[in-house]
Amino acid sequence: MISTNRETAPQPVAPLGAAWVAEALRLAGFQVRFLDLCFVRNPVVAVEAALAEFAPDGIALSVRNLDNCNFLAPKSYLPELREVVRAIKGHSDARVLIGGAGVSILPRQVLEYLELDYAVVGEGERAAVAFFGARDIDAAGRVPGVVRREGAPHRHGEQSRAQCVEPVAPCVDWVMPRLHRWIDAGRYLAREPVLPVQGKRGCAHRCLYCTYRRVEGESWRVRDPAAVVDEIIESMRQNSAGEFEFVDSIFNEPEGYLELLLEEVLRRGVKARFCASSLSPKGLTAQQLRLMERAGMTSLVITPESAAGATLAALQKGFDEDDVNRAAELLGRSRLRALWCFLVGGPEEDEETLGRTVAFLNRHVGSKDGAFITTGIRVYPGTGLHRLALQEGAVRADDDLLMPSFYFSPKLTPERARALLDSGVHHGRCIHLTDTQAPILGTLRRIGTAIGLPTPFWRYAGFAKGALGTWRGQGGTPVRRH
Repeated sequence: MISTNRETAPQPVAPLGAAWVAEALRLAGFQVRFLDLCFVRNPVVAVEAALAEFAPDGIALSVRNLDNCNFLAPKSYLPELREVVRAIKGHSDARVLIGGAGVSILPRQVLEYLELDYAVVGEGERAAVAFFGARDIDAAGRVPGVVRREGAPHRHGEQSRAQCVEPVAPCVDWVMPRLHRWIDAGRYLAREPVLPVQGKRGCAHRCLYCTYRRVEGESWRVRDPAAVVDEIIESMRQNSAGEFEFVDSIFNEPEGYLELLLEEVLRRGVKARFCASSLSPKGLTAQQLRLMERAGMTSLVITPESAAGATLAALQKGFDEDDVNRAAELLGRSRLRALWCFLVGGPEEDEETLGRTVAFLNRHVGSKDGAFITTGIRVYPGTGLHRLALQEGAVRADDDLLMPSFYFSPKLTPERARALLDSGVHHGRCIHLTDTQAPILGTLRRIGTAIGLPTPFWRYAGFAKGALGTWRGQGGTPVRRH
């Protein structure tokens, strides 16, 4: 199992999904070696050395992201990944399966670019076990959820599966991923002392731009809260971790989920700190926030994407401007630190709608909070945003979208949007996506961890402005590419 993600900005992310698949393979009787490329200096050399030492019969490649989703400084991770794949082909004739969130979105395009034959769409635990356990490659290629590239070996007359991609059936029996078995958790904890945990998968919403439904499924599937807490306790014992991030797509949905999970945390007397990577403003209650505080949660990320009703409606978020403001008022009265996420330049965005977001940032992002601002939205096939981008001419009909393409409202320019934000927001608690690429921030994270600064580290965004200013002054600011 090779985790190929090497992105460390804004912080390195422990490969939870790859660990889940590796553990499923181990439990199925396979001898599994895990290679994490995140911190290696030369990924090709690391892969060649691992192949020589282990000589695997099968190789699973996990791809978290295809690119950095940065409109102002786009970077594809695929060229480096292609070099890794070529090294594999040059040193092994093992059966290869590629998967992960990035692959699930564009499986056919990824296979063609990398010149690989088989990919899995959606969850990999069942599909990987069946693929590597199949008696021959023909049987492996017919595993549910596995996509076959055009031209790959298959039975005479059988239709290519790359033309009709069906995700694998969702997992019902969850295994514990056991990160400590597969990765050097200390390398991640040294950058920020937080480890991920996932209590559910899937999403029932239909946001215009989002791919979660493709990656995780169209309905929520909830783990047994006792099993989630078991995982947390084991990780505390094995990794000496003291803080965990719930990485569920939306932590406060479906109704009753967070209550069951956090009440189990309290019942078991778990002494840890928690944060959540995605909260919806819709339906948020004061009772939920009090429960979060009691259970040890100290911060959360909330993702309205806009504070303007017209843009929210165009993004098909399922909540309105009043919901966003109501959630902000509740969070403002709580002890929880909130990082508000906004997508600037979405459909119907203009100076008026952006002005409403600026007013929100001034009114509701208090001294304990922050805002993360992304300019432009990555376009993925099959989404409503893709259809809109085609209609407006933002992308071409022949663009397969494997390399990053973006949508930005024709009613505004990125330069004007940044000027409005810079001149309109009266505090320094806004973090722009491009700023997270500054190498100095990685150094500041390591220093913060070493001296025991309280998390989340985004709370220190204001203190990092000087360092970022120096980075820009030395020519570090990327410019938008056309």
